[in-house]
Amino acid sequence: MGLRFFCAKFFGAAPSGRILTIRTCYTRSMVGEYKDRVAVVTGAATGLGRALARELASRDCHLALVDIDSPGLVNVGRELTRPGIAVTHHVADVSSLQDLERVAVEIGSAHGTAHLLINNAAVSASASFPNTSTPDFERIMRVNFFGVVHGCRAFLPYLQEHGEGQILNVSSCFAWLGYPGKTAYASSKAAIRAFSESLRWEVASDGVGVTLLYPGPMRTSLVQSGISDSQERRQREERFLLARGLSPKRVARLSLDRLLANPCRIMIGLDYRLIDLLTRLSPRLASQAMRFGSGRQGSKWITC
Repeated sequence: MGLRFFCAKFFGAAPSGRILTIRTCYTRSMVGEYKDRVAVVTGAATGLGRALARELASRDCHLALVDIDSPGLVNVGRELTRPGIAVTHHVADVSSLQDLERVAVEIGSAHGTAHLLINNAAVSASASFPNTSTPDFERIMRVNFFGVVHGCRAFLPYLQEHGEGQILNVSSCFAWLGYPGKTAYASSKAAIRAFSESLRWEVASDGVGVTLLYPGPMRTSLVQSGISDSQERRQREERFLLARGLSPKRVARLSLDRLLANPCRIMIGLDYRLIDLLTRLSPRLASQAMRFGSGRQGSKWITC
C-alpha cells in the first residue's frame, strides 16, 4: 500500500510495481472553438454571467441562459438575440437539482445538446460566523456549491455524448485562504475547488474538460444583492470593488480566450496572482499577510 498503491492508481505501474508511464488528464483542448457550439451559462442575468454570455454571442456561440431572475433573463435574451445565433432563457434555482434537470431537458429539446457549461451563479456573503444564521449558511452552500454540483450532474451527459465538452466552474481566492467575515462564502468556494479538481480527473477520458476560474474582484452587483450582517460592511465592500474591481467584460474575454486550451485553472488579475504566489511560497506568511490586511482595513470585507 502507501506510495506504491498511489503510484499504481494514478500513474500506472507494472505488476512488479515499477512505474511505466504517467497518465495525464490535460492532454488536449476539449472545445476547440465557440462558433456554432452551445453554451449553458448560469447566473446569466447580471454580472459576470451576463458578460460571458455577451462574449460568447460575439463569437457566434448559441446560448442557453439560466437564472432565477426571470425579467433579467428576458432582457439579456432580447439583447443577445441576432441572426445566426439561437438564444434561449430558462428560469431555475440552481440550488434545486429538479430545476436544473428540467432545464436540461428544455435545452436538449431547443438546442439538441450542450458543449460548454459555465457554473457561475452565486450568492455573496460578508458576515462573521456568529452573525451568519444556519439558514443563510445553508443557502450559500446550496447556491454556490451545490449549484455547481447539480449543474454538472444535469448537463454532463450532454458533454460526454460528443466527446468535446468543457465545464467552467467559478471559484475565488477564498478557496485558498480564509478571511474574517467569509466563513460561509469561503467554505462554498473551497468546496467548488476540491470538487472541480477531482471531477477533472474523472471525466477527462470522456473528452470533457473541467476548469476552475479565479476571476479576481469585479465591479458587479453581487455584494449589493448578497448577505451581510451590517450595512457598513456592505458599503465598504462595494467601495473596495469600485476602486479595485475588474471589468466583467474584460474578465469574460480573457477567460474565454484561455479556456480553449482546457487549463486546470484560469486566474485573472494581479491581485490573484500575488495571493496565489504567496500562498504557494509560504502558507504561513500568506496567512500573516491576510491577518495584517484585515486588521489594517478594520472591517473592510472584500469579495474576490
